[in-house]
Amino acid sequence: MKKTLLLILLVLPMTIIAQSKFNAEAYGTSLMVKNDAGLAFGAGLGYQATSRINLIVGFMNGTIDSDLINDDYTIHKYYFNVDYRFNSEDSKFGIASIMGFSYMDFDDKLNLDDGSGFGMDLGARAFISQTDNYEYGFRLISTYNSESPGAILEAGLYFKYKF
Repeated sequence: MKKTLLLILLVLPMTIIAQSKFNAEAYGTSLMVKNDAGLAFGAGLGYQATSRINLIVGFMNGTIDSDLINDDYTIHKYYFNVDYRFNSEDSKFGIASIMGFSYMDFDDKLNLDDGSGFGMDLGARAFISQTDNYEYGFRLISTYNSESPGAILEAGLYFKYKF
């Protein structure tokens, strides 16, 4: 019994990894909050649930140059997004919608009532898949956040590697 259990515990993870549907993505983006703008970068880990649905958990860190407070401030975002691909996975070009939830932490320089809050992400991405393992493209995400000093918009390029 112990040998069977040990065999299952050793073989099952190898089988799952060998048939992996996991992917990793990195991106650089222009980040706009109300009238302020800056640059941000982020990364995420995803799971391809079906041929059209990808679940992603990730983070973003950005620095915004503000005219309102005459100083730079930082934003940290942690998110869970679901991507839905509209066209066939066999196509090299694609369009996908992005919908999800996020938690954002704003710099103390903004003097917000609460420096962090939950939000909702809505967006789209257009991409090119040259091979089965690589994908790159443009993504545009608008975030509504309960504590934000204004509308939040991310627009930038991303790169995805499929394991």
